[in-house]
Amino acid sequence: MLGFTCITLCLSPPPTAFGRRAMLGGATTAALLHTAPAWARTPGSSDVNEAVEQIRDASVELRRLQRDWATYAVIDAEGRAGNIDAARRILGGVAPQRGEAAIEMARRTPLYRIDGAFNAVRKAAIDASAGAWLAAIDLDVFDEACERILFSLQKTDGDFYGVVFASKGSNMLAGIYKEARVQVDRSADDFDLILRLLREAGAPGL
Repeated sequence: MLGFTCITLCLSPPPTAFGRRAMLGGATTAALLHTAPAWARTPGSSDVNEAVEQIRDASVELRRLQRDWATYAVIDAEGRAGNIDAARRILGGVAPQRGEAAIEMARRTPLYRIDGAFNAVRKAAIDASAGAWLAAIDLDVFDEACERILFSLQKTDGDFYGVVFASKGSNMLAGIYKEARVQVDRSADDFDLILRLLREAGAPGL
């Protein structure tokens, strides 16, 4: 999701800053949860159709994390965090840095480098000619939603990373997971907003 640059199976902390932009839209929850993930944008690609697919699929994956939260935000009987890698993979926080492995991760994990998809849409909208669907996007609303998503996703991944080092038992872990869930809920709503903006503008595939 995002531009995280962590090595697979290694618990590298998330980066301190994200790229700008994020898209939101209003597909229903049911539709989101039943949309099959596409083979979306290759990292670095500026293809707008691929970017729209990635945004759509990223929303689906975030809703999956939200729906199955209890299976990811685990505290064992001894007051320790469970395996955090599953949630961080959805969030894009555990991923190879480059090469074919990075491309495959981007395809399987649409939240990975989602900032690139946001940027691709924004740039194309700025350059769009009058009458094109991209020209109909409200970029002020789009940009604000993107910024919120990127911040929230970074914070969520940081929280999952941080529970490994929590030293005050179940209550401390529960508090960290609670804050992470707030960020996920906010991001999911912002994705709905972005998807609605794109759909109303006439984006293909939505």
